[in-house]
Amino acid sequence: MPTRSSIPVIDTPEHHFAAMFLVIVTRSPDNATLRAAARLADNAAIAAWALRPDHLVALTVEQYRQLLDYAAAPHVLDLALYLSGDRKHIRTLMDHIAHEISELLTHYASPNTQG
Repeated sequence: MPTRSSIPVIDTPEHHFAAMFLVIVTRSPDNATLRAAARLADNAAIAAWALRPDHLVALTVEQYRQLLDYAAAPHVLDLALYLSGDRKHIRTLMDHIAHEISELLTHYASPNTQG
């Protein structure tokens, strides 16, 4: 029976493949650091969703994560790797995620806007 890969699966939108590759090659994390960074990014995304502003209350955690992945997957992974996946820095990553979502929404209407 084949052994499971110790490298985490990171769901990356196709338009971010090159940037994600560049982040991983540039940071050159070992497997443990990459796993820790992926966990930190997941936990920070869930925590940022839980503290999302009122105008985003209609978004489920899955929708919030999809929006984040679509808009800023490489930036989030890069910062998580820079922080070495250290959970003590989850607030830093949460703030970064909230900023990325806020920046995205300056270009698009919020989900509650009636058209």
